[in-house]
Amino acid sequence: MEEIIDMQMPVLLCAILLIVISIPLYFGKGSNMIAGYNDLSQVDKEKINRLRLCRVLAMTFDITAIILMLGAYSIISMNDTIILGVITLIVGTILSNVVSKNK
Repeated sequence: MEEIIDMQMPVLLCAILLIVISIPLYFGKGSNMIAGYNDLSQVDKEKINRLRLCRVLAMTFDITAIILMLGAYSIISMNDTIILGVITLIVGTILSNVVSKNK
């Protein structure tokens, strides 16, 4: 029983951290935290819809946090938690590249 509690705390802390980080992203703030966005030139930044990019990233973080919480409370197994988390992050990365481009 104590092993389960020891394993739950770090996973729950990661989930809470992801939710806290996602809150400013929903409002389009914190785009400077997005890896690679800072390094773009001003011309390249104009090609990207910053609000859409932030919101897709925030949704990806929230879905990942929900998956982590389900895994921490043993609703889904830890193996499934890892697999679903990785799939969510891959899909979120692809969506952020597709959805955020200005047309």
